[in-house]
Amino acid sequence: ALCAALANEGVALAACSPVHAGAAATVGKVRITDSQVKTAVTRALDDPTFAASDPGSDVSGLQRTELSTLITDQLVVVAAKQEGVSVSEGEVGAELASVQQQEGSKDALDKDAAANGIPPEAIHDYFYYVLLEQKLAPKITTPMVHAAHILVKDQATAQKILAEVEADPSQFAALAKSQSIDTTTGPNGGDLGTEPSAEFVTPFADAVDSAPVGGYFVVHSQFGWHVVHLISRTTATLDQIDEQGSQATTSAEQSQAQQVHAAVFSRYLSQVAKKAGGVSVNPRYGAWSDDQAAVVASTGSLVSPAPSKPAAADSAG
Repeated sequence: ALCAALANEGVALAACSPVHAGAAATVGKVRITDSQVKTAVTRALDDPTFAASDPGSDVSGLQRTELSTLITDQLVVVAAKQEGVSVSEGEVGAELASVQQQEGSKDALDKDAAANGIPPEAIHDYFYYVLLEQKLAPKITTPMVHAAHILVKDQATAQKILAEVEADPSQFAALAKSQSIDTTTGPNGGDLGTEPSAEFVTPFADAVDSAPVGGYFVVHSQFGWHVVHLISRTTATLDQIDEQGSQATTSAEQSQAQQVHAAVFSRYLSQVAKKAGGVSVNPRYGAWSDDQAAVVASTGSLVSPAPSKPAAADSAG
């Protein structure tokens, strides 16, 4: 039960406002302090169960992980205020009792939590934020898009193919099979199926969210140039998506359902963050990655994101 809940956490947003002096990060006007990060890291390192599950922990990496969680939690609070939802102490207690019963004992729950990076002292707050997410789910809407694409390496080729499909749309599938470097969808005529737009890389998601249905257009992403056909676009709420995901039976299907939840929730919180004034991270901790939904080590170059569609490594050529 705990592991399933853990997989639901996530956020993606652009860092845009300056970090306040002395802060580890800022979410809008709210400061996350160095002391908060230090407390979270110390608490994790002092827990023997966590230490046993992650021997030789990289302290810098743990700092980034804990700061990522603090940022996400603050964004959930902001979203809850915007949507008018709240969680009572009684609800948290009931959830804790239910999960503890599933685990078999409080000790088993503590050990399971620690193995997943949650010290016993943090379990209460963790479930508070999980319950807030659950109450936000019916209020979060996401575009569900059915699209097809032809992925090529350069703009000139993309524009040439675009002209061909605009002149004769019936050729799209054949061109995808012969021209697309996406080895997953190319053989299927470039069909990406119907998915939440949040599952795609940001430039692609932005384009299919706003383009006219039925249209053809070109989008550039880190994977190349996409000639896209937007077949249809509808809307679903996150709880509807979760309900569909709850029907998953295999571990692979369950993992995919959790990834879909995280992607949709992350894209929603990115919008919350923009309304709140943005998120920034003190450079000594790293930088906030819009696509990875986490504080990452500063490298001086663009971080390679990890979204799944249409961005599989074997699709990029």
